[in-house]
Amino acid sequence: MNVLVKHLMSDQVHSVCVGSTLDTALKALNTHAIHRLPVVDESGNLKGMITDRDLRLACDSPFLPESNEERVHKLSMHKVEMVMKSNPLTIEENAPIVDAAKLLRVADIGGLPVVDNSGKLVGICTRSDLLDLLIRILEPTPPQQ
Repeated sequence: MNVLVKHLMSDQVHSVCVGSTLDTALKALNTHAIHRLPVVDESGNLKGMITDRDLRLACDSPFLPESNEERVHKLSMHKVEMVMKSNPLTIEENAPIVDAAKLLRVADIGGLPVVDNSGKLVGICTRSDLLDLLIRILEPTPPQQ
């Protein structure tokens, strides 16, 4: 089976710009029910990744007496580029999917930004995408009538 990353990746990828504020990233994560956002420049070139965990760590302790509104206000005062992981691992869209699986496993990350050969973000490949493929491969097919 020769499955390429482009056959499995999500090409409807949500991202934020480098100059966006952290509250904008939080809203995007919550709105789209996702765990990670690629960070791009004005030309769509990948500059970093920010995750829900990064945002949780950027907030003060949940044990401090603050409302959610106060936490979001604090996030609105800081830019994504201050918290994002720069130069994230990536994979090209024409790479074999087994390469993506190995990278996710070895780096212990949940998703890989997919870039074209010029570095532009074209998609994202996540552990969930790989698990969906595994289910399709391993699930027994009903006998033909």
